[in-house]
Amino acid sequence: MKNFLLSLGAASLAAGLPSSRQAAERAPSLSLSNVTKIDMAGGLQGRRLAGPFMGVDFPDPSIIWGDGSWKAYATSSNGVKIPVATSADTWSWSLTGNDALPDPGSWVDPNDQGIWAPDVQKNDDGVYVMYYTAHQNGGSHCIGAATSSSALGPFAPQSQPLICDGGNGGVIDASGYDDGTDRWIVWKVDGNSLGGATTCQGGTPSGAYRSTPIKIQRMARDALTLLDAPKTILDNEGASNDGVVEAPALYRVPGGDFVLFYSAHCYSSDDYDVEYAFSSTIDGSYTNRGILIRSVDNKGVYGPGGLDIDPNGQNVVFHGRLNPGQGGASRELYSAELTISGRSVSGV
Repeated sequence: MKNFLLSLGAASLAAGLPSSRQAAERAPSLSLSNVTKIDMAGGLQGRRLAGPFMGVDFPDPSIIWGDGSWKAYATSSNGVKIPVATSADTWSWSLTGNDALPDPGSWVDPNDQGIWAPDVQKNDDGVYVMYYTAHQNGGSHCIGAATSSSALGPFAPQSQPLICDGGNGGVIDASGYDDGTDRWIVWKVDGNSLGGATTCQGGTPSGAYRSTPIKIQRMARDALTLLDAPKTILDNEGASNDGVVEAPALYRVPGGDFVLFYSAHCYSSDDYDVEYAFSSTIDGSYTNRGILIRSVDNKGVYGPGGLDIDPNGQNVVFHGRLNPGQGGASRELYSAELTISGRSVSGV
């Protein structure tokens, strides 16, 4: 098995750190280790530097411990709406035949049943709650919610979408977080779907970059009821990230700041990456941005993105392609480790 290390030292983080010594000392350094492609077709193997490598499509993965094993969920692929993989240790995965969401709901366009970026939480009553993105019948993409007594599903959808924002391009990529007191949901407003200067759209780039804000909203302990009003916590930076930020996931460094992981650039580009930013409050402005992982020559992962982190802050999953310049190719499942101690986040 061949693993490889991606680490971010002080020098490489300098551009993303705050200018003051106090803030710089406060912001942790993040890195990944044991980044390994998961081959669910033939067991765990490291990818040889000379490709290709046989695997399965498993884009936009999310991870949860449930019913005695790890579960990973992905965007529609492998002949089902929401595929599920299981693991005892997050390193050796088996693709099940389950469709976790065979019925996405009556509100979903019957002619567009592709489901994106599922995320599963377990609420205080022991019910599994899935957030997912689907195309609303007669509208744009919305975020739906579904529930199940089993982590494998099937999940039963609610009768109406949870969040919509058609006037600003729709909403995608929902992720839940429990801070121990409140539950929260974060998502992306899909402004680039309306066009603008970004290359990540259905038309010809023109004009200015559109806003693609990451928003957050407090939820009740049932993980289904929205409370208060949404707030914007991050947005794209225009040309420097092609006017796109998406796929948010939250974690709090024990005793320290909140970390927002997200992807930037266009998902089909080799520039697609996993980045991070910090805030002292969960619904504050996230700053001190840095890059966690991006396409690296001779390392065998291109366009990495869609990172999710387990509640313990140790295991992450994300997707990546096997070869450069193949934006339409399969996005396969990778796993990596984070070690977090106090305000320090580093690779094992």
